[in-house]
Amino acid sequence: MAEYDLILIVSGKTAERYQVSSEGLFIGRGPNNQVCIQDQLISRRHARVWLENGEPHIEDLGSRNGVLVNGKSVQRTLLRAGDIINLGNATLHLRSHPGSTIGHTVIGPEMAEDVHAAILREAAGARLPVLYKAAQLLGAVFDADVLMREILAIIFEALPVRRGFVLVCDPESGELEIPAAFSKESVEEGPPLSRTLIQHVLDSREAILTVDAQADSRFDAADSIVGHDIHSAMCAPLIGRNAVVGAIYVDSGSSSEAYTGDDLGLLTAIARVVGVAVENARLYEENVRRARLAAIGEATAGLGHCVKNILTNLRGGCEFITKALEDRELFYLEKGWPVLSRAIERIDALVMNMLTLSKDRPPDRLPTDINALAREVLDTLRPRADRYKVALEFHPADNGVFNVDSQEIYRLILNLTTNAVEACAMQGGTVTVACSQNSDGFRIQVADTGCGIPAEFMPRLFQVFTSSKGSTGTGLGLACCRKIAQEHGGAIEVESGVGKGSVFSVFLPHAPNGEKPSRMPLGRPVTAIAVNPKT
Repeated sequence: MAEYDLILIVSGKTAERYQVSSEGLFIGRGPNNQVCIQDQLISRRHARVWLENGEPHIEDLGSRNGVLVNGKSVQRTLLRAGDIINLGNATLHLRSHPGSTIGHTVIGPEMAEDVHAAILREAAGARLPVLYKAAQLLGAVFDADVLMREILAIIFEALPVRRGFVLVCDPESGELEIPAAFSKESVEEGPPLSRTLIQHVLDSREAILTVDAQADSRFDAADSIVGHDIHSAMCAPLIGRNAVVGAIYVDSGSSSEAYTGDDLGLLTAIARVVGVAVENARLYEENVRRARLAAIGEATAGLGHCVKNILTNLRGGCEFITKALEDRELFYLEKGWPVLSRAIERIDALVMNMLTLSKDRPPDRLPTDINALAREVLDTLRPRADRYKVALEFHPADNGVFNVDSQEIYRLILNLTTNAVEACAMQGGTVTVACSQNSDGFRIQVADTGCGIPAEFMPRLFQVFTSSKGSTGTGLGLACCRKIAQEHGGAIEVESGVGKGSVFSVFLPHAPNGEKPSRMPLGRPVTAIAVNPKT
């Protein structure tokens, strides 16, 4: 079958040569045309020349100054070898030559967009469902490597492919990697990839088809093309929004079936989808990496602040102890030991809260007497409460047994009650712990008559490293309480006003067989409500 070239003549000499294919050549002044001619008499998209059933045709695309073929104005007509085409001041000759055994089709980066659009317009075409399936994967598969393997599977279903490879450029080193590969034939000799061809595709952004790889000069001999018995092959670039990120390569293996221009068009359209997907995946990974670094920085700063405050107390206590040893005075020991003791308690609380926040796990629910847990917490805090002149009150539930993780609920009650006692430390007061159980679940309420929480802290009260206690708080306790409650399928609420104290309410729903319930009686899973002081 004859092949046709469109030759641009400038000053009586050949300026450019363009191969005519079934996809066609768009001619015009706009930069997206395959034949771009800068002439003001030529429209931005002037005409199209293409092969139909192996014969060349031309069509006027609504240009201002028309198309002349051999001096006659035409709208759409069959062309013959030797025809002279005039568009504005430009002259093009149509030349034919016998079809070669090598044969190839090239789709440039500008034409790729038109090919993609043409497939989308194919209402009854066979290529549109294939492209649609590939596009669907973008919203269903979020792992880039899995996505490329799925795309490769779609290509194998749609085209007579024996071997296929997706190659991706490492963003740092620039080296090519193969995250997805498949072969219907033996690949014991290694992947039959031509570095020369692939590098050309990456550099030129052109998709290339060859019908005889073994005779094609673009396949270097070092690639063992003969050993792999490759005949027809295609390679299309993966182009993202900003750069070429890789390529898709397929070949027919030992099969004598040759690819067509339509096959290359489909591979090019799919490559556009994959290119954007790879770039999106890299942007997502970069955002995740930055978010992790930001979180690590925030955690390091927060922990550093907490540890610094604890070390200050430790040093102060040690100075009292050193003074007591030097002067043999029990007075300094009595002063220093409470400081050391409080610092040790804060270290213990900090470590336990960090452990709670650092891991996600379902609670180990067992029948637990929550009344007993609350009493244990109050007994632990009583010496501190007495020192601050804080009265502790407890209202137990009629039935305190409930299926919970006893260690986690103990931590929750301890954190809330410790905060309540410290809120009353300046002027004394009362801390009340109340438990109750009904058909909905179990409720734990910790109330104090202390200083209350400033309104500006309420919206971020349960965030990590947020504390209204200044240097004496770690900012982890309430975050842990929220996490423990949520892991039990429950919720935590707070009502507080400056000078009016605070009330923290925790609800834990029933969870038969350890399953997380779907209904929570509290309207908001985690809520902070500012209460205006009464006048």
